[in-house]
Amino acid sequence: MKNAKQIFTTLLTLGALSMLTACGSSQQVAGSTDSSSRTPVTDIGSASSKALAYCNQASGNEITGKMKVFVDSSNYVRMEYVYLRLTSLPATFKTGGSYISLWKWLANPSGYTNLDTSALNFALMNPANGQYLTGWKTTLKWSDVVTVASGMGYTDPQTFFNNVNILVDLKDPNGEYDALKISNYDASTNKAINTVDGLLPLFSANPADYANDNGSTRAGVLQKLHPFYGKSGQFTTSQFQSMANNYCF
Repeated sequence: MKNAKQIFTTLLTLGALSMLTACGSSQQVAGSTDSSSRTPVTDIGSASSKALAYCNQASGNEITGKMKVFVDSSNYVRMEYVYLRLTSLPATFKTGGSYISLWKWLANPSGYTNLDTSALNFALMNPANGQYLTGWKTTLKWSDVVTVASGMGYTDPQTFFNNVNILVDLKDPNGEYDALKISNYDASTNKAINTVDGLLPLFSANPADYANDNGSTRAGVLQKLHPFYGKSGQFTTSQFQSMANNYCF
């Protein structure tokens, strides 16, 4: 990762500011939650040896988002952050009629979901040099970044977002939350138009292993989000991990 030290130093500064300005709280669901589907590790090498997916893709409803674990300047995997790249955007976003916000949620063994009611903070970054393109935000419109995009030589929204990373502050250092929700809202009414959900890495690349929650069966709502759901037994664990790596950027 280029200019990793610079990125990490800026991250700590902006991260501290975002924590001072964040608001809201998460809803609690009665009953204990299942063990998180995310598996903390210290580095990417450990993730590979444990056959974990450190990249993923969520797709549907005109939105496609790829996710990748965040690695700091010391090559440690930091579970409280995740990189997101929006490779497919709703038509309304491109025309300025809608905006995007991000959320996190988890599920208990019975399938009840717990959505954190605080929208996640995120910032756009240039992967070519590690520079921040925006400050921390909880909503994103095309008009927010059109000037920045133009300065980089991009006039088409999709082309711009194909070439920038979104650093998401999950505020979840222990990896307790399971999924990221990408929501698209009408700019006039602020009502949700569409959403897409995806498992937050790191998680077992093999869907059969993912379905096993420490000897119990993992919540079905989470199993169905696995990128290779329904393909158990069709590939080896190593092949599943390689397939997940194809989502990296």
